[in-house]
Amino acid sequence: MSSFPDMGTITGHLSYPASSIPALRIAAFEISTSEVNYMDTVAGQSSYSFDLPVGTYHVVAYTIGGGGFPDALPGGYTQAVPCGLSVSCTDHSLINVTVTAGATTANVDPGDWYAPSGTFPPRP
Repeated sequence: MSSFPDMGTITGHLSYPASSIPALRIAAFEISTSEVNYMDTVAGQSSYSFDLPVGTYHVVAYTIGGGGFPDALPGGYTQAVPCGLSVSCTDHSLINVTVTAGATTANVDPGDWYAPSGTFPPRP
């Protein structure tokens, strides 16, 4: 009898408001338990795939710093992302992402680098 949790996958595109993408830590904060799962990417990586236990998450990318990039700057998957990230997109609230067993939730793009300071949790 296995005690492993049911797993699902989230995927998305990575971005950064500069000419290149720094190494990022993609963090998934489970809403009901406050448990945090994260994975790190490498500089220049433009997409990710992340296996997570079933649940509902908020997803935030954080810069890992180095190479001229700041450390721990957050970019969230917020309402401003599907809005188009224009100046008229003022809702920086994180979107609930549901992870379902055996399924992939695509287009979870943590690209809102413009939210006011303190909007997102600190980098794990």
